[in-house]
Amino acid sequence: MLYCKRCQSVCEDYEHRCPNCKSNKLREALEEDFVFLQRADLYTAGRLESLFAEHDIDCRLESFSKGRPVPLYDSEIMPTDKSVFVPFRDLPAARELSAALCRELEEDDPAPQWEEMSSKKRLVVQSLSALAFILVIICVVFAADGLANWLKSLWFG
Repeated sequence: MLYCKRCQSVCEDYEHRCPNCKSNKLREALEEDFVFLQRADLYTAGRLESLFAEHDIDCRLESFSKGRPVPLYDSEIMPTDKSVFVPFRDLPAARELSAALCRELEEDDPAPQWEEMSSKKRLVVQSLSALAFILVIICVVFAADGLANWLKSLWFG
């Protein structure tokens, strides 16, 4: 396996460039090189850290964004996400433990099941929402007008 010093990932021996960062500065991976395992949210990163400690696997957590701004359009990446790094010698065991933990977390917290709304119910909800929005706008305009008249009466008597 080849190690990319720039993004700290490993790739196959036949690669000429790192598939992640396109760097051509690849070298043979050493046993003590910390390699990128995965991106994890704060909770999962904490669970991984304690799981690796139980199995005597060193691990290092770093901010996933590393000071770069997090894109607002990508809801998958949160500012609190962590990059998990493990030594190259422990990479296979760490991958197995990580996969087992991800399966466990998926079983614990299944995705919520949403009911499909009927077209009549959707029409009523949308109509009431539009009406409520219009009423809020009317109230804000009247309140601003009343405040302006009150301030005008204070200054000009």
